[in-house]
Amino acid sequence: MKNWKLITGIFLLITIGWHMAIALTHRLNLAGPFLAKPSDPGYVWTDADNSESRFFWQNKEVRWQAGMTHPEFSVETAENEGIWNPLPGYAFIDKSQGLATSWQQGTKHPDYMAWADDVEGQWIPVTGYRFIYQGDTFADSVWDPNKRYNDLKVMSMTEKDSYKPFPGYSFVEPGQSLKVVWTPGTLNPDNSQLVAGTKEGTWNVNSDRTQYVTRRRRGITGREVGAFAIGVGTGVVLDRALLRRW
Repeated sequence: MKNWKLITGIFLLITIGWHMAIALTHRLNLAGPFLAKPSDPGYVWTDADNSESRFFWQNKEVRWQAGMTHPEFSVETAENEGIWNPLPGYAFIDKSQGLATSWQQGTKHPDYMAWADDVEGQWIPVTGYRFIYQGDTFADSVWDPNKRYNDLKVMSMTEKDSYKPFPGYSFVEPGQSLKVVWTPGTLNPDNSQLVAGTKEGTWNVNSDRTQYVTRRRRGITGREVGAFAIGVGTGVVLDRALLRRW
């Protein structure tokens, strides 16, 4: 009986001592009877990539793990120990006061061609790209050629990251932004008989083109008219075949 009480007393003493030791140990917290876990977010066991509770006889060394998300804030661990970075789409409200963040609409994703949408946690593809989805979450962004963007008045081209403005428009800052402006007098690439009018969206007949076509239909070109005038002035008559090569 005495031996049993002695054994029980020793066991209780060890148990209490171990729990007190864990409570005082840096980077460890009690997680239950004979259980411990890393005390601070961002740390994992040195022999595993997790911070799950484990028994006291298992390895209790911890290390900083990059790329881990915080259980409370929208941040993740950086490479350097103790440093946290905002998750994509977020920014610190006041880093000097803590890890609180806010969603920043229009922020570009660091890994994909995507912009933060106005709804927190939602993303939209950069103009000219489309998402590849896995379930409800996009897993990648790829170039989407020959797509029209009516709100921007531009179209994606075959070559990646190349765009062209709609007929009648031109880029305000070529190569720097997709901002366009209506440009009167611009030739319509789909119909050379039309040029952009003064009012946005309107088209006028290309007078130069019309005059040229009219002269061709009459069987004489501008060059022929000029040559004929020269012939009259000099008394020299030029053959039409020569005029075509002139």
